[in-house]
Order: sequence, then C-alpha cells, then structure tokens
Amino acid sequence: MDVYKLISKSISKNLNSSVKDISPLGNGASGSVFRVELEDSKVFAVKLSAHASLMEDEYKMLSFLKEKTESKIPRVYYFDVEDGYGMIAMEYINGIGGASEAVKDISDKEKLRESIVDNLILIHKVKGSRFGPYDNAVYDKWTDYYKGFADEILVFSRMKHSKGELEPFVLEAVEKSYGTFDVIFGEEDFLPTLIHGDYWMPNFIIDAEKAELLSVVDPFNIMWADPEYELFALSVGYGGELLLYELYKSKVKTSKYCDVKTELYALYSEILWYKKLGSIDHSFLKMRAERLVNVMKRFSLI
Repeated sequence: MDVYKLISKSISKNLNSSVKDISPLGNGASGSVFRVELEDSKVFAVKLSAHASLMEDEYKMLSFLKEKTESKIPRVYYFDVEDGYGMIAMEYINGIGGASEAVKDISDKEKLRESIVDNLILIHKVKGSRFGPYDNAVYDKWTDYYKGFADEILVFSRMKHSKGELEPFVLEAVEKSYGTFDVIFGEEDFLPTLIHGDYWMPNFIIDAEKAELLSVVDPFNIMWADPEYELFALSVGYGGELLLYELYKSKVKTSKYCDVKTELYALYSEILWYKKLGSIDHSFLKMRAERLVNVMKRFSLI
C-alpha cells in the first residue's frame, strides 16, 4: 500500500489541493492515522483503513457526535474510498495520544481526570426518546434492544468455541452472565442516553502542558443506550490508575449492579470486535471474562 499515493489522490479529488508532507501519528485496531500538510500549509488528520465500511461508519458517527454534543470531538470533513481503502479527513489536533507514556508524566493528574470525565458527562447529557442505534432507535426499553445483541454474542461465542477459537472460560463467562441477564438489568430507570462507545485512553488527545483533554476520536457503535454502557473503558490501562471510573461514579448516580453491567458490557464489546474484525487478543478477552466472573461472585449472582 502506497499511503502517500492514496492520500494524495483523495486530497486532490476532495479538496482540490496537493499534499506537501505526510507523517504517521499512530495505529489502532481499525486503522492508521496520519498528519497531512497541504501545499497551502493547511493541516489535516487522515485515518486510513482496509476496512472501508468501518471508516464510513466512523465518519457518520463522528459527524453525529459533533452535531449533537458539546463534547470535545474533532470536526470531520469527508469520507472517501481509494483502491479499497477507506479514509476520513478530519481536524488535526496538536496534542499527545492518551496511550502515550508521556501522559504518565503529567503532574496535575486531578485536573486531567476531571477533564476526561466531565467530557464524558457532556456526551451523556444528550438524551433521546427511544433506545437503539443512533440513527434508528425504535425500542421503548434498553433491555428490549440489548437482549437481542446479547443473544447474538451468545450464539457467536458458542460457534467460536465449537471451532476451538474461543477459550472455554470465556464462553462460560458469557453463558453465566447471560443466564442472570434479567437480574442484572432488573433496574431500568434511565432515559436513552447518547454514548461514544469506545471512551478510553488510546482514543484521547491530550494537552500535556495544560493537563486537559483536547479531543476524543474513534467512536464505536454509538447508540441511545444505558448511560453505564461505556463506563468499563474508563478503567482500562492508565485510565484505571487515574481512577476515571471511580470519579464518574462520584459525580453521577449509578445503578445497583453498575459494576456487574460494566464488566458484562466490556466482555460483550470485545467479542463484538472479534466478530467485526475477525481477530482478537485472546489474553485480553480472558482477562475481561475473569473480571466479569469475579464481580458476579462479589454480588452473589453466581
């Protein structure tokens, strides 16, 4: 793949301009991001992926979040496909990635964690009238929508296990949590809430000097949902050390089984990635399964 050629062709077609310089910014599960400087000195960030349909979905989701929320979301300019590769041109934000080791050197961690959590609360302030996909919400209750998704995860997990492509313990965690679904979700006292879907450190752009969040990228499967749906991502990696999950719970009233739901959502979301991308880090999947089983035991659900 000639990245320079692909991006240059797309920039010429969509912005009627020429590329002066392209430099890599980072890689993720769904694609790679580049800093693109044009001959007129304008600068963009371009995300490129072999999963063109995922890029199109991401473009639509970023556009929706930017329109509907006051949160820190980058402006997106266009989506394009070149030689089978999907790409998104978006606002370039000069900061460090949330997964960078440099984030750990930020001295004012309290200010940083407040910035990250308050931005998520801004997203969650946006309420809808029905639950479901952000562009087609038709369900009166969250469980009416999410149970169908849980059914798919159970079927997929059993299929992968039968092929030797999913560890028995992970399937056991799915089956045990699925079996207590009605208890875990028995308390449904919330409005349809807009969620980002992948709100964790690697998707943050941070101003290290000011110790604050500049932007959040890479939404995944955004929907009108249980506001606790994406809280699990707050405790992944360095977010756990920053106690982002605990700070959120100190600011927002949560449900009785919030801790259980967040671990269930975490495992099921990872399995969804497996289903969409065709591959997964099985050690991480097992870790999420262990966390779910442990918290279910703590709440005497199994």
